[in-house]
Amino acid sequence: MGIRLLIGACAVILSLAAQGAAPGVSVQESRLIDRAVPDIPLQLADGRSVQISELWRDRPLLVTFFYRRCSGVCIPFLEWVRNATREAGGIGGDYRVLALSFDDADTASDVAAQAAALGLRDSPHWFFAVANREALARITGALDFWHRYDPARRQYEHNALIVGIEDGRVMRALVASGVEGGRMRELVWELRGSFIPFYAVPGQTALSCFTFDAVSGETRLDWGMLLLMLPALLALAAAVGIFALGSRRNRGGMKTIAPGGAWITSHR
Repeated sequence: MGIRLLIGACAVILSLAAQGAAPGVSVQESRLIDRAVPDIPLQLADGRSVQISELWRDRPLLVTFFYRRCSGVCIPFLEWVRNATREAGGIGGDYRVLALSFDDADTASDVAAQAAALGLRDSPHWFFAVANREALARITGALDFWHRYDPARRQYEHNALIVGIEDGRVMRALVASGVEGGRMRELVWELRGSFIPFYAVPGQTALSCFTFDAVSGETRLDWGMLLLMLPALLALAAAVGIFALGSRRNRGGMKTIAPGGAWITSHR
């Protein structure tokens, strides 16, 4: 509790450093935290029908969206998620991954082919799935996943979203733009139970009290902590200086009472 209060104080003070920065993905990401996720029905690549809650019942679930015919970001993004989870570790024991097609034209065979193309068909901790139109509308709406079909190109325009879910609620979300392996690994570490004290958003976070090493999973103090503690350290130094100066003056001239009641000042 103490470290969380300290981090909260640090965030308030250092928020001044981010003022004036252009609004970015952090606004959308923070809006999703603790949001309830609907328990929709899924059909997995192996043909089984399950509720999504069965996948997060005993451990967190990492959810991302794609569609089979995508000629844009979907495949590179899935490869990125696959590689990041391999690097961070913990998959299966600490969390599972669901890759859900948001195209209701995709079939279980389509997503099974995608799993195979990524070398994940036999992974017991990765789930590729499809859902009906109503279920997709519920979950994409709840998670603010934007997509729009372009009939001229026969492709969807969409963002790249990955969400960590625990007990049916969003614990962290990442709207990815470009290569952000460090932020992805931070999300995975949080799914594994690590406390991530500060999520840096590119272009918006000038300073922080703590830094998280997404490779080792360790939290360290950062320069922002010095900025937070500087006023208290300066006040302490001033108090010590005043006390020391007063002590020297007292030692320099001491008054005593001589026999007969006269004051005598002694100098050292």
